[in-house]
Amino acid sequence: MRGAWWRGRAARRGAGALAVLAALLTLRLPRTARLDADFPQHSPAHLAHFLADFTNHPKLYPHLSGSWWIEDEWNNYTMWRYAVGYECGERCAGRATLEHRAGAAHRLLLSDQRCQHLPWLPWPSFCEYSETETEITARGGGGARLREETRERCGAAALLRGCAPAERRRRHLRALRRALAAD
Repeated sequence: MRGAWWRGRAARRGAGALAVLAALLTLRLPRTARLDADFPQHSPAHLAHFLADFTNHPKLYPHLSGSWWIEDEWNNYTMWRYAVGYECGERCAGRATLEHRAGAAHRLLLSDQRCQHLPWLPWPSFCEYSETETEITARGGGGARLREETRERCGAAALLRGCAPAERRRRHLRALRRALAAD
C-alpha cells in the first residue's frame, strides 16, 4: 500500500511540474527598441509608400519566406489599413496589419503575430508578437528621416533563440537600405 501512495505522489508531482512548464512556455516578456535613420536620397512619401507596400516586406523581413494573401483592407482619403496573412515556414503562420496615415509626417503602424506549432500537436503554439510604429518626416537639407519604435513580446522559444529587437531593427535597416538601392 505504501508503494502505491508513493507512485501516486510522484505522478502528482510530475503533473504539477508539467503544468508549471506549460505555464512558463506561454509567458511573454516585453522588449522594446528604437531606431533613427536618415535617407538623404529618398523623399518621405517614397520611403513611406515603400514601407507600406507589403510586396516589399519579404525583402525586409527574413521570416516572410512563404506565400501571403490580403485578408482585409480599408481606406479613405487620409489613411488606409490592410491585414495580410502569411506563411513563414513549416508549421508557421502569421498575420500582419499595416496602417498608413499621411500628413506632415507619414505614420505607419505594423502589427505582426506569428505562431509555430510542434509537429503533430495543436498545442502548445509558440507565438511572437511585435508592433512597430514608424514616423517618416522631411529632413533638413532634403531627404527623409525615419524614426521607429518596436515593442515585442517574446515567448519561451524566442528567448531561447535570443530575443533581441534592437538587433532585429538593425538587420531591418540594412535590408531596407539594400532594397531601396535596388529599387
